[in-house]
Amino acid sequence: MKKYLVSAVSCALLCSAVSSHATPPFKPDLVAEGNRWTITFYDDGSGTHNQWATQGLCFYYAGTYGSQQRYQWVSDTFPDWNGLATQEGDQIFMHGDYAQDVGHDGMEWEIVTRSRNNMGAGHWKEWREDSRFGRTIGWGNARFERVGRCEPGSAEEAWEKYRDIGYPRDDKGREMYQPMGNQSDNQ
Repeated sequence: MKKYLVSAVSCALLCSAVSSHATPPFKPDLVAEGNRWTITFYDDGSGTHNQWATQGLCFYYAGTYGSQQRYQWVSDTFPDWNGLATQEGDQIFMHGDYAQDVGHDGMEWEIVTRSRNNMGAGHWKEWREDSRFGRTIGWGNARFERVGRCEPGSAEEAWEKYRDIGYPRDDKGREMYQPMGNQSDNQ
C-alpha cells in the first residue's frame, strides 16, 4: 500500500510540475526583447536547400488563450502579408495570407537560442487557392532571427503602413510575388 501511495504522490508532483511550465508568460516571447524578426526560406525541393528569400515580420502581443500566448503579425517587407501566431513554450505556430487573401502561409518553428537576439528554426509552406487541391508554391525549412523593434506601435498601424508597399526584389532584380521569393534557376 505504501508503494502505491508513493507512486501516486510522485505522479501527482510530476504532473503538476509539467503543467506549471505550460502556462504563459513564456520567455523568450516574440515581442519583449524586440518584436521584429526575419524569416528566411530554404527550398526542400532542392537537394542543396537553395535559399529563396528573407522577409521581415513584426509581432504584436494579442493576449493569452489557455496555455498559449497569441500574437498578430505583419510583414514590413512584403505587401499585405499578415496573420496570427501562437506560442506554447518554445514552439510557435503561424498562419497568414497575402495577395488579397488568395495566397496562404503556414509556419511551425521553435525558438532555439536564448539570448537577446534569439534565433528559431522550423518549417514553412506556402500555397495559392485554386478550384481543386491548391497550388503549392513551396515546402521548406525556415530560419527566424530577432533583429530589433518595429516602428509601428500596433498591428493595426503596421497593417496600414505596410499593406501597399511595393514588392521586394530578388538578387537578380526580379519582383517577388510571393513571400518565399522566386524559385531558384537551378530547378
